[in-house]
Amino acid sequence: MSKVGRNELCPCGSGKKYKRCCLDKEKSAVESILRMVTTEEASGHVAADIQQEIEQPVQAAATRPESKLTLTKLKKMVARELKWEHPAHEQLALELIESMRNQYERELIFEALVLWNGYSRQTKPAVKKTGSFCAAIEYLLSEEYGFNISQVELAGKYQVTTATISRKVKEMLNYVEEYGMDGEADELLALNGPGTPKDKAQALLYKAMEATSSRRRIQLAQAALEMYPGSSDAYLILAEESENEQDARAYLKAGIAAGEHELGELFFAQNKGHFWGLHETRPYIRICKSYAESCWFGGNAEEAAQTLEHILELNTDDNTGARYLLAAVYLYSNQLDRAEEVLEKYGKDDAAAAFAYDRIILEYKKNGITSQLKMLYRVARGVNKHVPDYLLGVKRLPHNLPDFVGMDDSNEAVEYVIMHSRLWASVPDLLKWMLKQ
Repeated sequence: MSKVGRNELCPCGSGKKYKRCCLDKEKSAVESILRMVTTEEASGHVAADIQQEIEQPVQAAATRPESKLTLTKLKKMVARELKWEHPAHEQLALELIESMRNQYERELIFEALVLWNGYSRQTKPAVKKTGSFCAAIEYLLSEEYGFNISQVELAGKYQVTTATISRKVKEMLNYVEEYGMDGEADELLALNGPGTPKDKAQALLYKAMEATSSRRRIQLAQAALEMYPGSSDAYLILAEESENEQDARAYLKAGIAAGEHELGELFFAQNKGHFWGLHETRPYIRICKSYAESCWFGGNAEEAAQTLEHILELNTDDNTGARYLLAAVYLYSNQLDRAEEVLEKYGKDDAAAAFAYDRIILEYKKNGITSQLKMLYRVARGVNKHVPDYLLGVKRLPHNLPDFVGMDDSNEAVEYVIMHSRLWASVPDLLKWMLKQ
C-alpha cells in the first residue's frame, strides 16, 4: 500500500490535508502498537522495523519524482543538470544537501534544491553566510509541509540570527509568490521523466497554461521549445507574452513554420478540409488564427485574408470562427463580392452578431443609406442590442477581450466591436447615421 503524502488530501474524506487531519492520530496508534509489541511479543528486529516505518514518513514530501532519489543522484543533479549563475550558488546547494540529509527524505531535499536554484537564478543574491539561506529554505518547506520548525531552532542549527532568517524568508517569499514553490522543478522533472521529448514538452505547456505569472509562462514555454522545437503552442505562448507586436508576429510566424514542418506536406494533402477534427492539428490552426489577427490589427489586411482563407481551406467547418474576421477583412478591403460570399455561405444559420452587423456595412458600401439599411439595422439590434452602445461610445470598451462569450450578451458585443474596430473606423459616415437612429 502506498503512503499518503503529508500534503495530500486525507483519505478519511474530511477535505483537509493529511498532515492537518489523521497523520498524528495514525502515528499515535502505531506508537501504541509498537509499545505493546516491543514489551510483549516482538523481537528487537521487529520493533526496529516498525519504528523505522513510524519515523520515515514524518518529514516526507507530498508529490515528487517517482524514481528513488539518493544523495549521490542529488549531488549529480546539482553538478550536471541544474544551471547556476555563480559557483557560490552551486556550493550552497551542496551544503544544503549535507545540512538536510539526516532529517529529511531525499524528495524534500530535491524541493529545497530546485527552490534555491530558481531563486538564485532569478535574484542573483550575493552569498556571504550560507546558513541564512539554508535556514530560510528549510523554514519555508517546514511551513509548507507542517513540520513546525521554529526560526529559533534553525538559528541555532545554522548559527545565524532569527532576524536574518526572517529577512531571507521575506525575500524568498517574493520569489515564491511569483513562481511558486516548484521553481524549475517542472522542467527538471520533465527532462528526467518518462515519455518522448514531445510528451515532456507538452507537460510543460500544460503547466504554462495554468500559470498566472507572465515570467513563469515564458520560462516554461522556452523550456518546452528546448525539449521539442516543433511545438506551435510554445511559440503561441511566447507571442501572447511579448511586449510588442513585432516580436509577437515573429514568434507566430516561427510557430506556423514549426507546425508545417511537424505535420508535413503529405499530412496537409491527406487531411485538408477537416483539420480541427484531428487533435494534432489544433495547435497549428490556433497559431494561424492568432497570426491572422495580428496582421489585421497591424494593418496588413492582405496577409490576414490569406491566412484566414488558408484556415478555412484546412477546416471547412470553421470551429475557430475564422469566417467572422475574414468577412470583416473583405469588407475593409472593399472586396464586397467575396464578403457577400462568406456571409451567404456561413451566415444562413448563423445567429452571431458579427454577421448581422457586417451586413449593415455591406449594404452601406454597395448602396448607401437605403430603406434596406434601416431594416438591417433593426434586425441587427434584435440579434444583439449591446453592439451600438459600444460602437458609438455610449459604453466604454474594456481593455481586453472577454474570456467567455454568449449569444446576445454584452461580451459578444465587446468582442465584435474590438475585433471589427478597424472596419467601423473606415465608415465614419455610417456611424454618424447610426447615432441618429
